[in-house]
Amino acid sequence: MKKPQIWLSIFALIVGVLMVMISINTSMPAAYPSSGFQASHRQFYLNNTILPDHILYPVLMTVDKFQLETTPFPERLWLQAEYGWRRLDYARQLIDKNKIDLALTAFTKSQKYLLNATQETLDAQTTNEIRLKMLKHLTAYLWEAKIIADNFDTAQKAVVDRLISECESIKLRLGQSLSH
Repeated sequence: MKKPQIWLSIFALIVGVLMVMISINTSMPAAYPSSGFQASHRQFYLNNTILPDHILYPVLMTVDKFQLETTPFPERLWLQAEYGWRRLDYARQLIDKNKIDLALTAFTKSQKYLLNATQETLDAQTTNEIRLKMLKHLTAYLWEAKIIADNFDTAQKAVVDRLISECESIKLRLGQSLSH
């Protein structure tokens, strides 16, 4: 290795270690108690699920967006459905952590992914097999979403109920498209 490459490698290693140390340091609220409520506090935790409160969540969103943009139709439908299911699971986990505002955001994103996939199924010349499969996804999603909806307070529940109503409406349209 040449001398400039060694220095560049050492510099990159130092920057990487510094970033990890800053991430861990800023994610420890017990070490630095705050007097005010933090609505968008991010955490650094080491498990296999990166929730919206994780510091690396924006990176995950960028990867998801890239995958979605580069995936061809009809595989994109199932990828959107998967993302919808994943966000619904995030909402459930955030409710368990009593982070209701973030759970509502995750719930909204989950609904957006399922609606986009369903709308794309309706707009494209898809087979009845694909439409039926999407109808099954949407039906199961609505069943789970209604269970989760009970965990939101009155104002948030109104938003969730409206989102569920939108899904019910497009589900009806998808079902009607099968009979033609």
